[in-house]
Amino acid sequence: MSKKTLIVLTLVVVAVALISSTACVSKKRYRTLEQQNAQQLAEANGRINELQQKSDALDKSLKDTQAALTTAQGENKQLTANVASLKDQIAALEGQKAELDKAVAAGKETEASYKKKVSGLNYAIAGLKKKAADMEAAITAKDGEIASLQQNVASLNAAADEQAKKMAALTADKDALQAQLDKTVASKKQTTLILAILLALAVILAIIGFVRGGRKGAAA
Repeated sequence: MSKKTLIVLTLVVVAVALISSTACVSKKRYRTLEQQNAQQLAEANGRINELQQKSDALDKSLKDTQAALTTAQGENKQLTANVASLKDQIAALEGQKAELDKAVAAGKETEASYKKKVSGLNYAIAGLKKKAADMEAAITAKDGEIASLQQNVASLNAAADEQAKKMAALTADKDALQAQLDKTVASKKQTTLILAILLALAVILAIIGFVRGGRKGAAA
């Protein structure tokens, strides 16, 4: 094997070694970059998952509160209807008393009978009024409960909206991060490829120059 051939082979081996070395370094860089990217994305996903759990908890609280509000409103409606019914009954009993008064005045009812019947009517009226008063107090309490539940629903809706905005912002940040990381990886790959090509060209040009120089020397 001639000395010139040996030198050419040596340059080729060096070129291959340099390109392989560049490729190995690039792989290590890509691996490190991918690990960093994976960590950043995992952190972003962790924050999103945490917010998602909070959003789910808020949704559950909102549904429970709305259900309680619906129940309280239904109970209040029923209490109001019951009070109206009791007042109608009281009015009817008061009407019976008025009829008794007229009967006594007309001499159609004895005093003893009148007193007995009126006593029974007064007792019934007092009982109904007591029930009506208790129900009205329950309605007042229920109104307070409904107002509190409505306030809670409004607060939970506001918190859910705020949570949704945070989720949207974090998701947008994550997408932007992913795009930036993809762009960085693509840029590094392109830079490494260009460097490898330039290195290969430089070695090839060196070999060509060496061969041409050898031929000129032989011709001289």
